Amino acid sequence: MKKYIFLLVAVPFFASAQNPTDTLSKSKKDSAIVLNAVNVNYKKPMLKRKADRLEFNIDQTPLQNLNGWDILKNTPSVVVKNDELSVRGNAQILVTINDKKVMMSQEQLKQLLENTEGSSIQSVEVITNPPAKYEAQGGAVINIKMKQNKLAGYKGRLSGRYHQSIYAKGRLGLMQSFNTDKWQISGDYNFVSGKYVRKNFDVVTFDDSQTRWESDMVRKTEAPVQHAYNFASQYNIDSLQNIQFGFDGNFNPSSLGNYLVPTNIYNTVSNQLQSNYLTSNYRKQRYGGFNAYFAYDKKFGASNLTWSNNFSSNHHRENQEVGTYFRFINEPERYNRFASNSLQQIKLYASQLDYRFNKDKLNFESGAKYSFVSNQNDLSFFDGNQQNLVLDPNRSNLFKYREQIFAAYLSANYQWDKWEAKMGLRSETTLIRTISNQPFVQNKTNRTNLFPTLYLMYNVTKDQQLGFSYGKRIARPNYDFLNPSKSYYNFYSYFQGDANLKATIIHNLSLTYTLKDWNFEVYHSHRVNPSMEISVQNPATFETVYNYTNIEKSNNWGANFSKGVSVSKNWKLNLYAMGEYNDDYFIGVDQNLYKNKNFFYYGNISSQIILDKAKTWDLNLSYVYNSKSIQGSFNITSSQNTNIVLNKKLFAKQFEIGLVLNDIFKTDNSIVSARYANQNQYFTDYRDTQYFMINLKYNFGNQKVKDAKARAKTAEQGRM
Repeated sequence: MKKYIFLLVAVPFFASAQNPTDTLSKSKKDSAIVLNAVNVNYKKPMLKRKADRLEFNIDQTPLQNLNGWDILKNTPSVVVKNDELSVRGNAQILVTINDKKVMMSQEQLKQLLENTEGSSIQSVEVITNPPAKYEAQGGAVINIKMKQNKLAGYKGRLSGRYHQSIYAKGRLGLMQSFNTDKWQISGDYNFVSGKYVRKNFDVVTFDDSQTRWESDMVRKTEAPVQHAYNFASQYNIDSLQNIQFGFDGNFNPSSLGNYLVPTNIYNTVSNQLQSNYLTSNYRKQRYGGFNAYFAYDKKFGASNLTWSNNFSSNHHRENQEVGTYFRFINEPERYNRFASNSLQQIKLYASQLDYRFNKDKLNFESGAKYSFVSNQNDLSFFDGNQQNLVLDPNRSNLFKYREQIFAAYLSANYQWDKWEAKMGLRSETTLIRTISNQPFVQNKTNRTNLFPTLYLMYNVTKDQQLGFSYGKRIARPNYDFLNPSKSYYNFYSYFQGDANLKATIIHNLSLTYTLKDWNFEVYHSHRVNPSMEISVQNPATFETVYNYTNIEKSNNWGANFSKGVSVSKNWKLNLYAMGEYNDDYFIGVDQNLYKNKNFFYYGNISSQIILDKAKTWDLNLSYVYNSKSIQGSFNITSSQNTNIVLNKKLFAKQFEIGLVLNDIFKTDNSIVSARYANQNQYFTDYRDTQYFMINLKYNFGNQKVKDAKARAKTAEQGRM
């Protein structure tokens, strides 16, 4: 929870991705996405309920002046707390671009989406029960739909951003697109520089020794040079077939952190300071990734056949040196020093074949996929004194991971009278081999899982629909979380993965009711072997260990509603509210079964106002509230965020300037605590959310030119 939080996510920063068949069969319905759409009253509704998802349309709204990360934070049904995304109480989320799958670590996600222009995003779809065509990975899918234009020619956009929170950040970007009858080519490059801050105040109480350990940590990380790039192309061989190919990547040559963390130890009876120590942590990171794809699409009458291939490589090097000065009661002053060097390298390849048939009211889909992943993490640990550091083989480790997945799916959709039904079945066979040399752990896993899906929708009247859906999902752990070696933060705390970590099985049930522009939903999710990060105190050593591990089970029952309101021609209001009951069952350090339960409620109100007749001034006001929530043994306090977005278009709308004020009252922060058995700890968490941001954009060329459609990465790519 505190140190490492990873998500399954995609990066719209790189390139828009869409199935190439869309341009060949625009009049056809994408049954993998839509069973039945319900229109609300105004032309471009902000919220639209579909059978298996809620669509949040931000096109031509002031929200496009936000970055991609803040757009997700403002999306109904998506809850962001402590920089962790969740949907209906589930934090194991797959985020896609135009229905193509990818996953990414939390830190990479946040930094890259913060550098993604909201003007390139058309809408965000929250798919609570994904169809069989989707990877079974993840409890829900957040699909980011990128904008698409249609005319041939050339266009470009030069953009810049100044971001001021505690420290400043900046971004410069250039995007260009060129279309002919046969070719669609686009590319962009972004340069980013900035300083990132996270503040924590940790308090751990050891009842047996009657001591309270308080640590004040400010993590300031400087990343002066960050690069991100992409190239996407499509070539139309003829009217029935085309190919797509391209690549994208990011590179951070040096990310530097130098943290000074004072810790004071108090006697809990007298509340007097009795000991203290000072930790100095110097950390340097260098990381980057490269992805390439190739796809071929062929149309045969009412059928489509698509073959797609993806290759990725990722590296992450981190060197840290930790020094600690101890001033403990009844002990002489002393100094300890250690260092660690780690290198993670991941390579993967995935190939997928999809077949689709559309005729009248029947839609049929099938496909198969193979993927291979190789992950190696080499950790060298050095221990010693102020002068010398010596390799410690007992705390060094080499971890290797190999994974193969064979998948196949079938899906059919049919409409009759007032009814519409869709059924699907997906099979995934997973072969996993892991080996760790210190501690020595070797595992082999072979399993086959079936994932059924079912959707029913009944049109009571033209403006009234009833829907039902069921789906089974799986959430596989990130590769890092299977590594049992210890990664130290300081002398008394470290993170350790679980070599025996199990995949989470998720069952989703949902009932929906739509009446005009009112959308209601009642749902239930049951998770078997959910995995999450928990922390455990050890009174014997005074250590705090952060583990990513399985808990027993988890449930949530909830209901939500959404409504879009046209107050006037130039003023639109969107309302979203949710309430749900959550419970997490976990085995405590005393081997007893504990139940952590909570009623969580969430509200999101946003207002879009056009301020002038020429529609060159836009204003967006929004307010988000998160009540108290839980995660395993943790309890998390409430938080709220108020923001204002003002956008102005100039010079025939070729030039745009925008102002963003986020977390105006500095209320988007939390206290995370755990109290059971002999566990007693909490920490405050603030992630530098109060800021103002100025955006500048200059559009040149023909702005109606369509960007080349890039294939997004596979599901396996993001678990890197």
